[in-house]
Amino acid sequence: MKFIGLTDTGLVRKNNQDSFWLDDPQGRFFIVADGMGGYIGGEVASQLAVEKISQHLEKNLAHQPFDPVQTLKDAFFAANQAILAEQLNHVEQSDMGTTAVVLLLDGERAWCAHVGDSRIYHWRDNKLAQVTEDHTWIAQAVRLGTLSLEQARHHPWRHVLSQCLGREDLMTVDIEPIQVQAGDRFLLCSDGLTEELTEELLEIYLSDPNQAEAAKNLVDAAKDSGGRDNITVVLITL
Repeated sequence: MKFIGLTDTGLVRKNNQDSFWLDDPQGRFFIVADGMGGYIGGEVASQLAVEKISQHLEKNLAHQPFDPVQTLKDAFFAANQAILAEQLNHVEQSDMGTTAVVLLLDGERAWCAHVGDSRIYHWRDNKLAQVTEDHTWIAQAVRLGTLSLEQARHHPWRHVLSQCLGREDLMTVDIEPIQVQAGDRFLLCSDGLTEELTEELLEIYLSDPNQAEAAKNLVDAAKDSGGRDNITVVLITL
């Protein structure tokens, strides 16, 4: 297995509110988080998310057997509580929150967990599939058929989240299992990438057998297309 992570401030924002994690020595899990809530709040929220989720997973993955679904849910809720506590301690950051996506590898299965609109894609045999469904009001409208995909791409409310970490009303974490095989590639990314590039372009860049080049080219292409947000890419090739 090979993996790489890159993050870039982009061309418009002054600071980077994205965070990512690929420091598990056994390569068992990977995290991307995209913070929100002002100049400092978003950065703190995303860093807290990756810190608390990684700590919880490291602690619990050491105990076998384990329940991947419950372990992931508990990790997300631990991160949510940490961000809520930070809000109480720093009133000026009371509106901070973050998205989070986690890829957990467990033998022949991968578990994809997420809250918010950061995404996980699965690439196999030159075909790309979006695993996660955005937790946004616009994505919900598309699923209900009240908006087309093209309308959604340009809708002024497309960034309004229906769920994120840092909220008292967080109810659930979406978790999707996937059977994996050698040659599979996973992309975890913030919306700074998917706002700028179509899935057709993502598919083209992910087909590059050189993983480091693929990751760099994805970030560069997003910047060339506007780079209006922070851009984070984590690639894992099995």
